[in-house]
Amino acid sequence: MMATKRTKRFFISDVHLSSAELYKSGKSWFKHPEHTDRLVGFLDKHILGKPDVKDVVLLGDIFNTWVCPAKDTPPTYTAIGAANTKILGRFKRIAKEGINLFFVNGNHDFDLKAWQVTKLIPGIQPVRVYHSGLLHAEHGHRFDEIFNKPDYLCDPAFGRPIGYIMSRLVTSFSTSGYGIVDLPTYLDDVVEAAMTSQNLFESIIEGLAERAGMADSDAIKMPNGKKLSIADAKTRYSRLGEKYSIREFIAELWSRSALGRHADRLCHQADISVVIFGHSHKALIDKDFVLVDDRIYANSGSWCKQNAYCVEVDKRSGNGLEVKLHKVDPDGNIAKTVVKKI
Repeated sequence: MMATKRTKRFFISDVHLSSAELYKSGKSWFKHPEHTDRLVGFLDKHILGKPDVKDVVLLGDIFNTWVCPAKDTPPTYTAIGAANTKILGRFKRIAKEGINLFFVNGNHDFDLKAWQVTKLIPGIQPVRVYHSGLLHAEHGHRFDEIFNKPDYLCDPAFGRPIGYIMSRLVTSFSTSGYGIVDLPTYLDDVVEAAMTSQNLFESIIEGLAERAGMADSDAIKMPNGKKLSIADAKTRYSRLGEKYSIREFIAELWSRSALGRHADRLCHQADISVVIFGHSHKALIDKDFVLVDDRIYANSGSWCKQNAYCVEVDKRSGNGLEVKLHKVDPDGNIAKTVVKKI
């Protein structure tokens, strides 16, 4: 009997696993146990024990150390692992079954070292990007330059971008919206900041801090055990004003979820036909562009909202590729699929 060929690759991003304390407080984006049951159900039904699955790519923001109230100590990766043993156990089983399991850093877990993730999930393969033939996949936060790309200008020691500070402050709101992903929700703070004599980025931090009930003398508890006062954060990230104008700021604010143009550029400049990003939490799939024929761009959505999504890529006969965007129901079943082929 001929063995089944492994041709399927799955891309999962933006799970945003958190700690037991944040699950209990309701401040985490990922909700336990309902989101846990959905992800575990999907892995059990569609990946584990399936002889045709070749690769599973965890495409960034699997873990989340950013979403934590400013006055609390953010969770460590060890604590996040301890709070999510069921999910990490499934990841370990995937690797043990001979399926290639890859990990790509996102912005919310950008500082997770290779040795740390392999300790949490033995058998996993950390990579900067996933690239195979005509396919390129990465988280996508490097294109979100102002907010979420690692920033060693303002934070030389740790590279935390202003998005980290903003996430900590937004999570501190008494009636918080979803979070920094929905930054346009707080555009009134941005517009107000733009009309002051302060540096734009200082003003944004000040506006968000005020909404969180924090003054300049109050401090954000940092992962290294130190505290960063609001005043110091304003001074530190005011340096962004040396690089970016308000026009660039507003343009990126509204285009940060529109990663398709970056996919188009990658396809145009390199020998790539399929690009997969996460990061924006906006699941989508489309084919072709006015300047780029025979290209597919897919975004893997997230697993921490009402609807969950992932991307599947399967090699067709004749070396073509079939790209599928799956919507996943609360029980882990595939509820809807959109397919594009090249």
